[in-house]
Amino acid sequence: MARDLASAEQLAWERTCSRAITSDVIWKLDAYRSALFLLHVARADVRVVGAIRLYEEAAAQMIRAVGSVSANIGEGYSRATRADRLRILGYALSSVRECVTWYLASCDVLDEATVDSRLTLLARNRALLLGLIRSIRERGGPGRDLEP
Repeated sequence: MARDLASAEQLAWERTCSRAITSDVIWKLDAYRSALFLLHVARADVRVVGAIRLYEEAAAQMIRAVGSVSANIGEGYSRATRADRLRILGYALSSVRECVTWYLASCDVLDEATVDSRLTLLARNRALLLGLIRSIRERGGPGRDLEP
């Protein structure tokens, strides 16, 4: 997907990121930047959700799932074999879908605009990951190594 599909809010956030993060080659990957942005915005959501005792576990699950998206993209991107990359990127995709559940579980705590914004961001993350997975699958035959 084109870089211009990122929200203005995400692009503004990207400009504030440390060179220590942006100088890594993985920063060029839209799916990674979008996942890190999701983590950035979800931290505030988790504080709101977790402040209500009944929702503490949902908040804990939400931050684990959100963090898992960028963590698995980073790990999968760094794997040498196509099979490893696809397996771990599949975990990232599963985490994106899990995040949808936790945002829906928190929709009576978070305001509607926030939930809608996060679901839109998660849909973008899902599309970016599906595109990345499709791209890796189409590069050569099974088991062929890819350059990181």
